[in-house]
Amino acid sequence: MKLLIILVALVCIVALVITLALTKSEDTSYSSHKSISNQLLLYLALIPIIGVIIALLYWVLFA
Repeated sequence: MKLLIILVALVCIVALVITLALTKSEDTSYSSHKSISNQLLLYLALIPIIGVIIALLYWVLFA
């Protein structure tokens, strides 16, 4: 259980750092359509990656 809490805290810290790094630059050619498209692509790419990470963690911890 402690390992999972540490893992969640690490993911949250990494997400915060990435978010703060991305918000420093100003996009002069911003459009809401482009933003939504990029966010959709990001989520579609992250869902399988997160699934693989969860499967690997389950396999390592409970196999």
